[in-house]
Amino acid sequence: MCVVYVMNPGAFISKRNGMVCIWQNHKLAKNIPMATLEGLVLMDKVQISSQLVAELLEKKIPTTWVSSRGRFHGHLESYDAVHVFRQRQQVLEQGTLFALDVSKKVVAAKIHNQITLLRRYNRLQESPHIEEIIQQMGYLQKNVPRTVARDKIMGYEGSAARLYFSAFGELVSEPFTFHGRNKRPPKDAVNAMLSFGYTLLFQEVYTAICTYGMNPYFGFLHTLRNHHPALASDLMEEWRAILIDSMVLSIIRRHEMDIQQFHPDETSHGIYMTKAGRAVFLKAYEKKLRSHNSYQSGTLTFRESMRRQVETYSQALMKEDSSLYEPVQIR
Repeated sequence: MCVVYVMNPGAFISKRNGMVCIWQNHKLAKNIPMATLEGLVLMDKVQISSQLVAELLEKKIPTTWVSSRGRFHGHLESYDAVHVFRQRQQVLEQGTLFALDVSKKVVAAKIHNQITLLRRYNRLQESPHIEEIIQQMGYLQKNVPRTVARDKIMGYEGSAARLYFSAFGELVSEPFTFHGRNKRPPKDAVNAMLSFGYTLLFQEVYTAICTYGMNPYFGFLHTLRNHHPALASDLMEEWRAILIDSMVLSIIRRHEMDIQQFHPDETSHGIYMTKAGRAVFLKAYEKKLRSHNSYQSGTLTFRESMRRQVETYSQALMKEDSSLYEPVQIR
């Protein structure tokens, strides 16, 4: 099974004799057996035939559109993927004790994972500044379970994030530099990788939410607003440091990408990956998601673990029992 990323501008995808055919400049570039296709991610100006769209819908193969600059455009969804009773329950649980309890768990786990990542990388670096930040973040983490308001939970999350990224920059080795999180547009190569990675992670969680019939827009932590899939944002929080942040640091430290694989954009004044850079990044991302972990019962890939977490949340939601949902925490 495989997730296929098609990012060449002008590429055309069709189906023929049980195969997914990727064409470039009117020439067949690649054939992929439909039976092995686990998901399809299309970037920018890639075209797809209506016959293949119908096949993807029928076989319920997740298909997502994202931009090369790290923006999620949308998701192909079959009508029979909707679980109306789960979606009704999502609306009913807005602002309830269930939502508050799950919010506290997710934010506490996110901070825990950030602390663990900093501690791992600081074992050799032994930076007193990073140790001080870890202590401050630990104080914020301890306060989260005692909070009785969503706004305060988000306040702790935001404060921890600012501390975390101030330490994150010390772990970035030359020629890369990082002086804090920025986006829309990213101002440096590290932020470009983080933003692109978070978009890929977001579409994974969004896809899993739709697979289990829930509405991505009704969450428990982030504020309800138009054009924002709050539940996808909520359920990806525990995975950010585990998957994307650790992967970006690994790419930098192993010299898998160089600074020449990024370019400035004169219009947005941002920094983005080149096509070659995106190819390297996507290879590392797929390797990470296909690697196994033992954070849940059994040995699962990280992609399977994310889907199981979404399934577990749907079960907790229907039973209105927050104790059934435990965010993943790295050790």
